[in-house]
Amino acid sequence: MTYSSVTKSALFKGAQLHDNEKSESALLKEITASHHLVRNNPLLRVGASRFRASCIGGGAKPVFDPTLFSETFIQSFNEWALYCDFYENTNFAGVQALAVITMLLDGSAFIVRRRTLHPIPLQLQVVSPLSLAIGLEQTGSGSYVRGGIMYAKNGKVKKYAFYKLPRDHPDFDEDSVNWLPAEDVIHLKDMVHVAQSTAQPWISPGADFAKQYQDNQTVEIKSRMKRVGQQVFALKETDVSQTVGGPTSQKTPQRLVHQAGGVTFLNGVKEVKTASPAEIAGNYQEHNNQVLRMIAGLLGITYEMLTGDLTQVNYSSIRAGMINHRRLVSQLREIVLGPAFNRILGWFIDGFHLGTSESLPNYFENPYTYLNPTWIWPEWEEIDPLKAAKALVLEVESHITSLEEVSNGRGKTLDQHLDGVQRSQQAKQSRGIENAASSTDDDELPDDDDD
Repeated sequence: MTYSSVTKSALFKGAQLHDNEKSESALLKEITASHHLVRNNPLLRVGASRFRASCIGGGAKPVFDPTLFSETFIQSFNEWALYCDFYENTNFAGVQALAVITMLLDGSAFIVRRRTLHPIPLQLQVVSPLSLAIGLEQTGSGSYVRGGIMYAKNGKVKKYAFYKLPRDHPDFDEDSVNWLPAEDVIHLKDMVHVAQSTAQPWISPGADFAKQYQDNQTVEIKSRMKRVGQQVFALKETDVSQTVGGPTSQKTPQRLVHQAGGVTFLNGVKEVKTASPAEIAGNYQEHNNQVLRMIAGLLGITYEMLTGDLTQVNYSSIRAGMINHRRLVSQLREIVLGPAFNRILGWFIDGFHLGTSESLPNYFENPYTYLNPTWIWPEWEEIDPLKAAKALVLEVESHITSLEEVSNGRGKTLDQHLDGVQRSQQAKQSRGIENAASSTDDDELPDDDDD
């Protein structure tokens, strides 16, 4: 099929170039539908929460190089992480989790720098794209506004227009907006094409599958009620007494059902046929499982994470599924969340210079030296801890992995790790505790669950 014939196909029916008004209006409806789904469909709510837990967990923490950052700076950052939330509901890890779940539900999320009167004059506000003046469009010879975002002539973002009041506020006015410079806003989104202003919610593509699952449940419940309510009656025509009803030839059916304990006897019946309701299908369970797999795939998690059903997995299959999921999460961390957190660190350094008398050497000449720390993410639990531990020992002994990388992967610097080991050894020696002799490893027996 040539390109020209593809453009004439039904796939592109109604498509228009730069039809921003229609597309942004559809996006608002989709975000609203996404919120409705999460409120009313517990399955999607569980799936979204588990993706957030897998991605953020207890929050990413920076490992500061002691040759660049002083103890005062590190202590100030740890204290600021306790009150950095603009709404004062959570800490820095909670802000990260809120940003990720907002991006998951709404397709994107904004983290806004708010200047305050705290010791470090900085707090973070997570804002939904529903607060962005998406319908705002302006053309010009230089800069232009598209979807509530002002772009320079070269396409670089200059400002964001946010509504002053929430959409559900009685005094809400679409023309009343605050313009915030791009330096004060971090736009979190999973880009799928260049110059994408907003993104589709991750959950909304699963709306049809989620509704199908609920409909399946409803149909099955109704079918079971019908099956429980089915009764079989045997009818036999008998003559009605002439003395009671008068002269007539009319015949009335008489029910010949006798109950004896829990047994029903049907007199005069040679054959009984029953039929299940039309809604019942033999592949109901398999179809339901397939719908659940589609929902899990759209959320970027495994079927087992969504349902908690581990009856059909073994070590190899669950490991393969978790590797794919973790690869997706790792990409999101590296290309979206990591750069965003580096910008937040830059905001903190600006606030640190304003709130204290200390300064970072040569920061204003070359800030990027300080804006690339190692972010430590929560460690993923291994499916088989013993096998993972043995493999890690071999990697360290073979110099495939350094002890510093292992320490950083567990949220510590190499010095912190070695200091902890030293303190543990000294404490045992002071108490006369000897190290237990390491047992020799026998050849491992094959595990049937590995296949």
